[in-house]
Amino acid sequence: MTFSTVGALVSAVFFVVAGVAHAADCDGRVSLPWDTAGPGYSADAIVRGPDCANAVVLFVSRRPGGEPKFDDAPDKVLPGNAPISLEIVPVAKVPALAKVDDGAAMTKALPGALGAWLRAQAMPQKPTNRGALIAAGPTKGDCSVSDTVPWTAAGRGYVIDVFSDGTDCLNAATALVIRAPDGRPLYSAATPGFIVQIYQSALETRADMKRALSGIEAMTQDTTAKLPEWPEGLTDREITQGDFTTTVAEPFDRTSWNALRQAERPMLAVDPGIESVSLVVLMTDGRVVEVGRSRQN
Repeated sequence: MTFSTVGALVSAVFFVVAGVAHAADCDGRVSLPWDTAGPGYSADAIVRGPDCANAVVLFVSRRPGGEPKFDDAPDKVLPGNAPISLEIVPVAKVPALAKVDDGAAMTKALPGALGAWLRAQAMPQKPTNRGALIAAGPTKGDCSVSDTVPWTAAGRGYVIDVFSDGTDCLNAATALVIRAPDGRPLYSAATPGFIVQIYQSALETRADMKRALSGIEAMTQDTTAKLPEWPEGLTDREITQGDFTTTVAEPFDRTSWNALRQAERPMLAVDPGIESVSLVVLMTDGRVVEVGRSRQN
């Protein structure tokens, strides 16, 4: 692979530029207290899409207290409401939202959908300093941004939606949605702001978030030609090339993996973790699938 650092991979996950915005007819947001988890716990549901049929909903559960920065003490007490879990899905797969066809109805249906999602979540482990975290309180501000960029390698009409949502950037939820020319969501991923912050020099303002998410510009022309070759004789699914190791996803074998490389299909590095990113590809049948994960050695 030609990527020089994991930071380059992760900073290439999102891109925010001035451009043609999606219609916001079905956009919506709701927050609820997570009463069964205890004081200070809450949850958000954020809907984004060109229309209700093709919208996605991002569910976020939150705990009291902000997430410390990567180099802070893990038990540092900070204001905020750090994300515990994030899940982003097409609204068509959420029973309470699947038949909603306008923004007003979506706003009305969101609390029920969020409540149902919360009931399915495991109870969070209570921190020993919970009282101090609750006393620190929430943050006040806005680190919410959104925009759309063409996926150049995929061809005309394919776009990448990106957005963030939160009162402060470190504890914001960020998301990426790949859409087909007809607006259908083909792939989505969500990442907490503190993961984005690991690879940025600053993540404190909306302008910082825009800069942090702007790296996908460098990825929109990438193809599977950048994947490492699966060498003859390799018996496991870990391909090491230079400073990176790529874990090949099922059901690829050596023949199909190397054929994918030669096909030069559109590819993006998305869904960053602390140490790795997902490699997703637009296949010939129109699906966007994860073909592997790449990490720095």
